[in-house]
Amino acid sequence: MMSEQPFDQGIPLLTEVLSGPEALHEMTAEPEDAPPARIAEPAPFLGPVVLQPDWDAIEARLTQRILHQVQGKIDHLLEERIAHVLQTALQNALIGMRGALREDLQQSLEQIVANAVSHELGHLHPPSVQ
Repeated sequence: MMSEQPFDQGIPLLTEVLSGPEALHEMTAEPEDAPPARIAEPAPFLGPVVLQPDWDAIEARLTQRILHQVQGKIDHLLEERIAHVLQTALQNALIGMRGALREDLQQSLEQIVANAVSHELGHLHPPSVQ
């Protein structure tokens, strides 16, 4: 069973009864001394607004994108070219160094062998004493 609760005082009640369109007109009618209301004139129709693209911004973005792509390709080509040039230069330098090192090594070996032979011959044939 539901017990009836007393009416909530916080809820407003309609206390006046309107009787037809005249009452509505009385409630919405403007005072006699008020100036008549003017209907706002609509703004002139200018047609659809066509937004023009920002060509400067488009050009700047396109330029940056192309520069970025080209720079990546240039970097790759430079790395390949530098690697090839360095490889060739190092190979030529090694060929030249190999020849010079071979000559120096040959001279050093000849001196070492000559000294060793001289030393051994000195042990085999002692100098004659006079």
